[in-house]
Amino acid sequence: MKKTKLLMSALFASAIFFTSSVYAQQLKGTNFVNVGVGIGTYGFSGTGGLPIVATVEHGFSDKISAGVYGGFIQRNYDGDLKYSYKVFGVKGSYHFNDALNIANPNVDVYGGAALYYRSFTLKYKDSENPEYSGKSTGGDLGIGIFAGGRYLFSKNAGVFTEIGYGISPLQVGLTLKF
Repeated sequence: MKKTKLLMSALFASAIFFTSSVYAQQLKGTNFVNVGVGIGTYGFSGTGGLPIVATVEHGFSDKISAGVYGGFIQRNYDGDLKYSYKVFGVKGSYHFNDALNIANPNVDVYGGAALYYRSFTLKYKDSENPEYSGKSTGGDLGIGIFAGGRYLFSKNAGVFTEIGYGISPLQVGLTLKF
């Protein structure tokens, strides 16, 4: 948890202290790559790292973008149980800056929906009774909604946060624009 707080503090401090001159944010024809971590795990406990997330989006108009999403987390329980969870999908976003009268071109507020495939693998072993060891896998399709925002602190880099669907209920990280 301390690492998560430290990461979030560093991201937002970067946004505040390293803000450079204003760069116009025109969405049409623009690509964004978001890479970050998830905060929270929809009930997965145990030991292991934070959920890892990545998205790639393309602006098809100044208000509509779409792209792909991926996320991964792995947890261990008492050394005998390992759980891996993956999410892959497509997402579409509507950008609300005009509707919310946000004039700052470095700010991007959006929301949307996603269609994704969730996959899990559960590996378990019983040291005393090896015949009870094994593996289980599964997956399903899902839909979800999300809301998010980006803040660009330079022409091509910034921070993002999203709440909603995915590998975790809250996701934060770095965004690159090109």
